[in-house]
Amino acid sequence: MELNKASEQIGELKAKVQLSIFGQERLIDETLCAFLSGGHILMTGAPGLAKTTLVRVFAKHLGLSFGRIQYTPDLLPTDIIGTDVLNVDENTGHRSFEFQKGPIFTNLLLADEINRATPRTQSAMLEAMQERHVTVGGKNYPLGKPFMVFATQNPFESEGTFPLPEAQLDRFLIHALVDYPDKEAEMKILSSHNKSELAGEAYGNLDNDSNPLPPDLVEGLMIAARNVDMPAEVLEAIVFLVRSTRPEDGLPEDLREAVWYGAGPRAGISLVSTAKA
Repeated sequence: MELNKASEQIGELKAKVQLSIFGQERLIDETLCAFLSGGHILMTGAPGLAKTTLVRVFAKHLGLSFGRIQYTPDLLPTDIIGTDVLNVDENTGHRSFEFQKGPIFTNLLLADEINRATPRTQSAMLEAMQERHVTVGGKNYPLGKPFMVFATQNPFESEGTFPLPEAQLDRFLIHALVDYPDKEAEMKILSSHNKSELAGEAYGNLDNDSNPLPPDLVEGLMIAARNVDMPAEVLEAIVFLVRSTRPEDGLPEDLREAVWYGAGPRAGISLVSTAKA
């Protein structure tokens, strides 16, 4: 797909999403960048800021499957990935194990309040987010293509939460800080609710047919983003920026003791990918 055609399609997609999500233009841009880059996004913000609705609206317009996991302290890794189930043939008595897929087998996965799960359960997402497949009983099961995780966490509630480990934070391409909408956007939200047209509510317009993009076009948009040419001068600037975060290489002396470790090569790769998107 040519770059101008891809840019036009993305502009139309963004306009459709903005018809349902008010006052979150930056979050929409960051979500589109993460998707086109083939990465995952972590959204931090107060409840009720349309984070969940954004994912559902996004999936609807892309024509992709959508899954949601509500993270709780008693959630187990098998509740996410799935497990082998013993089947017994009633006629022959033959027993066999069959893998029953968990909710992670989808295209767009909403991991709601991800920091409420225990570290053991959080670690179940590492292989899926990085390798795009899961391993159960020594067998590999590929995930959907594309596969993207939208994770949310609430910064104001600390009771019953477990901080995300660095290894999992590193799997996210973008960390989006979701802020409150401005006055004009909030007026649109209330007006839509008053007319029973607010997306995400039981009587809203979220499930209406929206002529979603076909799968081959979605893949073409992602390929077009990867094919954007990155000038050598920009690559050099990114390398300089990333290396400047490391205590042993370029960080000012008065900051070195306050920094545990700097950004790795994956940070530079992420900047290149999002810049292309």
